[in-house]
Amino acid sequence: MKKSLYLLPLLVIVLLVSCSKIDDNKDVTPNTNPLVFVSLTANDTILPVNGITQVAAVATGDGLTYNWTASYGTFVGSGASVMWTVCHSDVFTITCVVKDTHGNSAIKTLQMHVN
Repeated sequence: MKKSLYLLPLLVIVLLVSCSKIDDNKDVTPNTNPLVFVSLTANDTILPVNGITQVAAVATGDGLTYNWTASYGTFVGSGASVMWTVCHSDVFTITCVVKDTHGNSAIKTLQMHVN
């Protein structure tokens, strides 16, 4: 019983210390220009086989980077606007991920029909 009485204050101290909140954000600069992914468009969403179209992302924010992927096909270029082509018919998905310097990201997709 005496051991329990000695351990109780120690347990209370451990709980109080371990439950204190640490403020990791006290020196973080506020993001005054948040990431907004406005649109993802293509000049043509219906293409012939081996056709080529321009695909463009419109976004605002700080230090934006663009990552382009497609279910199939080839991209030419980089940045907010690229060219895309594919060598066979089907429906394909183009995806653009936009990231800013604050670690935020946004994603949009576009369906492309190739006949």
